[in-house]
Amino acid sequence: MSDSRKKNRILGILIIAAIIIVIGIFVYPNIFNGNHSNNLLFIDSTNIKKDTSKHIDTNFLKAIVSDEDSNEKVIYVSEKSDLNVNYQIDDKAGKSVRRVFTGRRINIAVIGVDARLGTRSKRADANHIISILVDQGIVEITSIPRDTPVDAGMPDSSGQNKLTILYSKGQKGYLEEVAKIAGLDRIHYYVELGFSQAMGVIELFGFKDPHSTLQVLRSRKGLGGDDYQRCYNQGQFIRQMMLRHFGKLTGFFGDILLRGGLALLNTNIPYDKAKDILNKLNAQGFPKNDSTVIVRVRPPIMLNYKVFDFSNQDIITQLERRIERFNDNNGEVDTSTGEVVHSSYKAAPRLWSAIKQSIKDTSRNSIRVIGNLRTYFDQRAWLQVSDKEDREKIREQICILLMTAYTKLKKPAQAEEVRSVIEAEKKVFSVPLQ
Repeated sequence: MSDSRKKNRILGILIIAAIIIVIGIFVYPNIFNGNHSNNLLFIDSTNIKKDTSKHIDTNFLKAIVSDEDSNEKVIYVSEKSDLNVNYQIDDKAGKSVRRVFTGRRINIAVIGVDARLGTRSKRADANHIISILVDQGIVEITSIPRDTPVDAGMPDSSGQNKLTILYSKGQKGYLEEVAKIAGLDRIHYYVELGFSQAMGVIELFGFKDPHSTLQVLRSRKGLGGDDYQRCYNQGQFIRQMMLRHFGKLTGFFGDILLRGGLALLNTNIPYDKAKDILNKLNAQGFPKNDSTVIVRVRPPIMLNYKVFDFSNQDIITQLERRIERFNDNNGEVDTSTGEVVHSSYKAAPRLWSAIKQSIKDTSRNSIRVIGNLRTYFDQRAWLQVSDKEDREKIREQICILLMTAYTKLKKPAQAEEVRSVIEAEKKVFSVPLQ
């Protein structure tokens, strides 16, 4: 055999071997890692068969697959005119940026803060962006883990250069950073809520035990997956509630629910803009089906995301028990839930103590009354009180004391703000989303 033919034969054998290896790696990856289960779609199939609290949702694949390559970063712009904006984001030196327009977007950051009862210092414990594609009637939810590395201006050795810390440094820089992580050009609006407001929203959705539901959504270790699974759980909760309850926001009680919902939260979304967004989605027939709302996690990571049906209270109870068993078996206290449990027991006596002190101060020191009660008002702290009769009494007292203090200081606008927020809240809880 000639040297030329030998070389061609060897080359052919090498090509065939390379093809077999590629097929083995990408089509049958478990051949090479010793795991011979047929888990080709990265679904936790072992648990799915045994666990009735989960269902398969193909949308979870969008959470783990990156939509960018190593040489190019994609930024989805909000308007077609934004394609020609003359700037780039260079998160890795030499990486090019491609701006893409797929329809008008309205990007709303949803920020769950961990501010303790009565304190103003807060970090971003939950980070999500709801992108509304108004021309298509589609909603994309981007969920970002709280400990995502960012430059928060802290020493490298501190371990504090995380997204959660960045929020405490200022909202503007935080919003710019989450937009960059999510691959968006900018954030148009924000919604901020703390423990109390989160429990109020969960109660509005018809959950009988908001404390337990919030504990499940905030658990970091008990359901596996650490921060990534936790933020995915929260994104799925938003998705499922949106699909289930959107029609009620455009129905007979829509205005009451919308005004009350906005009053319950800290947000810069005006009522007219929120109403316009809902009308545009409704005009597109939203939600046409379950795939109308998708969830993705950024930065992307290859994780077997578990999809739980959070609309079922029985499943919430099962998950709560699972978390408790995990903590007991591992000798751990889940610090992500401790504040909720603790504050639910301490909220009522603490609020009554602040009210009694403010009653003493009303006649002579209106500024002190505001100092004592305004943070509780902004947090809607009474929503942590389980006894609804006691809750209403606390809310009424805080309202009267603040309105009186603002009136004495000749600040009628602030007094009216307090009154209108309380009235909107009363109305929205008279029409719960059952």
